[in-house]
Amino acid sequence: MQLLAAFVKLGGRSHQLKVLASATGMPPSKAHRYLVSLIRMGFIERDAGTGHYRLGPQCIELGAAALGAMDAFALSVEVMLELLNELNHTMILSVWGTSSPVILRVEESDRLISVSFRVGRSLPLLASASGQLFSAFLPRPTIEPLLQAEIRNNKRKDRGHLICSMAEAERLLADVRSRGLARMAGTLTPGINAIAAPIFDYRGYPATTITALGPAHSFDYQWNGKIAEALRRKTRDLSRKLGYTRSTASHQPISGDHR
Repeated sequence: MQLLAAFVKLGGRSHQLKVLASATGMPPSKAHRYLVSLIRMGFIERDAGTGHYRLGPQCIELGAAALGAMDAFALSVEVMLELLNELNHTMILSVWGTSSPVILRVEESDRLISVSFRVGRSLPLLASASGQLFSAFLPRPTIEPLLQAEIRNNKRKDRGHLICSMAEAERLLADVRSRGLARMAGTLTPGINAIAAPIFDYRGYPATTITALGPAHSFDYQWNGKIAEALRRKTRDLSRKLGYTRSTASHQPISGDHR
């Protein structure tokens, strides 16, 4: 186990025997005996060309099982409640449904506001902060036809605040990716502002999103304001706990850009 832990400490790359022995404080001969056993069990592999040792397929299966055992929704609820206590703004937790984000939990603050956000409600892709996050970070083949359908529908509605071209949508989603946040100003509910952040899984896709919302006159709407910073901090920490890393992300990583 010390040898396996050494691979984690050393960044998961392949290493020479002497490096692994030094990292564990073992004599090379002893480390070699353990590595041979780990190779037989499939936890370690040895590169025949370089002689370096690397993590084997059994480690991948073990890691996947550990990640699968973590309940992303339950952990997201914990973070959601922590943010509610810290910010005293209504919080909404959403997941990806069949073709759009779906609200799974709403926690109201003691600031009295009238909102129509209820559990089970589907959210638009471009006219909600949560929808923008899923659109920005889910695989393009999944999202693009859904965006096109929503844009066609927006054109039929002919409302000035709705996005009605794919080029406009691409610019918006590129900005969401660069910031790692999305925000709305009264689009779904007049007078109510919102900022949302994604919680990524180990593949780099949003497992859930958390949205803070409140009355425009008392809601800090700035990208580098108290609400945005708290959302960044909490969701980034949980994403790491769920296995998200920059190296596994299939998109631009969570950004610290506060423009």
